[in-house]
Parts: sequence; structure tokens; C-alpha cells
Amino acid sequence: MKRIEWTIAVLSCTTGIIPLHSQNPIIESNPVAPQELIVDVDLTNITATVIDESGKYVEDLTAEDFRVVEDGQEQKISFFSHESQAPISLGVLIDTSGSVQDKLQRSLQTMRTIAATLSSADEMFVITFDSHITFKQGFTNDPEQIQRSLRDIHAHGETAVYDAIARGLSEMQTAKHQKRILLLLTDGFDTKSRITADQAEDLLKRSDVVLYAIGIEDDAETAARRHPRYRIYDYMLNKLSSAGGGRLVRLYTGKSYDLRSLSDLFLGELRQQYTIGYYSRAGTRRDGLIDIDVRVTKPGVQVVCRHENRHAGPKYRSERKAVAE
Repeated sequence: MKRIEWTIAVLSCTTGIIPLHSQNPIIESNPVAPQELIVDVDLTNITATVIDESGKYVEDLTAEDFRVVEDGQEQKISFFSHESQAPISLGVLIDTSGSVQDKLQRSLQTMRTIAATLSSADEMFVITFDSHITFKQGFTNDPEQIQRSLRDIHAHGETAVYDAIARGLSEMQTAKHQKRILLLLTDGFDTKSRITADQAEDLLKRSDVVLYAIGIEDDAETAARRHPRYRIYDYMLNKLSSAGGGRLVRLYTGKSYDLRSLSDLFLGELRQQYTIGYYSRAGTRRDGLIDIDVRVTKPGVQVVCRHENRHAGPKYRSERKAVAE
């Protein structure tokens, strides 16, 4: 939701509205007295990544290629942007609980590679979590600071996934860029958070932050057999990434990965997102859950993570005094 301020000149019922910067404004002899204008604004911004049948990103779409449907009602697109090189604000949440003892190095190496792939215009912060939340590095675009923050990290304690998400979303309020992403690396379900899974999902749905989850796992069949609650963990990550408008990626400890290619793929997807904004036609909303579906009319392509469920907060009221010359 954004706060928008409009400055207008209210002149008269017959002359209409004339911008203040007009060279020769037409002024009636009895202009309307200055008054306060209050406008309800309900601007919703959503992001979409589009791929073709071969999995390649589609970069040449326009606003006319998209349709946005909210609660079954098509919306008029008022804002559209696609900047493949737009900078990003990335927040990293790294699980350091005792259960990741044998997987922590894989998590850290993955993050070192992603950090090394960031451009100088990007920014990143680092949070680790176990029984407690540790703020390792605030937003910075200094690669040396980021790499230093990933040193001397050890596994111990329990797992506070939901608290880490809440802390990450709070830090995201200081982000400089419009593209805001949380990257969660974990191997297990929550055992220690003060907030609940539902509360964490609600925070994600109300935010403008996209959550991607990377599950660092044993072989899937082995994990399911050894850990009865593995399905709960898998379900949790899917729900969290879905609530955050992102997706879940799994890395298995028994496999080798080209981490640089993985990093390029991950960051490439983030940079290829289209940003679409619209003013809801559904009227004033309070705390209801809204259903948003983004579609592309061009054949042979599909939108990744196109379906969203969000909580709609109250409309912001934009107050600005109108001026009459």
C-alpha cells in the first residue's frame, strides 16, 4: 500500500480542474474557496515472473499482455514496470539450529556464492536463527562485510523459523529498493518460535516482500523414513513460500550442485519480475483476505507463482489542501 499525494487547483464547476503550472490559467470571477480534499487510495502492487515452454524468462511483455483478477473481478492495470537490471534488497535467514550440524556448510557455501553474485547496486542483510535470533549484518552492498558475516557460524539449539521471518520482515522496512526478497535456508520445522505458523503467514501476506525457501535436506526418501515429522517440515516450507509469493527449492546433501549456476538462476528469476499495480475496484477493505490471480494472454507462456492470497488492510487516506489561485 502506498500513500499518494495529489496537488490540484479547484477553480469552479464550469472551468473544472486546471494544473497549477498552467501558463495562463482561466479563472472565474467567483472561484471556489480553498478546501481540503480527502481521497481514498487503495493501490496494490504485485510481481510476476513469466517463462516460456522451455523454461526461459520472457522479457518482452507489455501491460496489455497481462490480466489481473481480484476476487473474480478483473482489474484495470494502472502501473507496469519491467526492469531486468533493477537492484534488489535481499534478506537472508540462515538456520543454525543443532539439526543442521551436518548441513550448515552447504547452507553457508550457498549463501557465499549468492552474495558474490550480487551487483554493486544490490543490498543484503544476514540473520541467523536457532533458539534465538542473531542479527549478523545490516543492509550493505559491501561484499567483504557480507562475507565476514558468514564466518564463525556454528550449529546449536532449537529452531525459531517463524520468529526469524518476523525479524526479517521488520528489517525489510529499511530497504532502499522496490524489489524485496527474503531467502530462508533451513532443514527443519519450527520448535521454538514465540509466534505461530499462522501469524508468520499472515505477516508475509500483508507485506510486499517475496519469500523464497531453500530446504537443505537428506535424500527425500531417507529423510521421510528417518524423521516422522518430515512431512510437517515439507508442508511448512511450502506454506511459507506460498504465503510469501515465492517458491521452495530443495538441495540434497548427497548431491553435487553447481552453486554459481544455481545462484545465477535464482538472482536471474528475481530480476526478471514484472511489477504490476492497480487500484482495487472492490471498494474499501478492512482485514479480509483477497484472492489475486495474474494471467498472461500471450500463448505458450506461463506466470510463475501467479496466484496470491493477501490480506487487505484499510485504505490509506491521502489528505492534501487544494489551492485556488
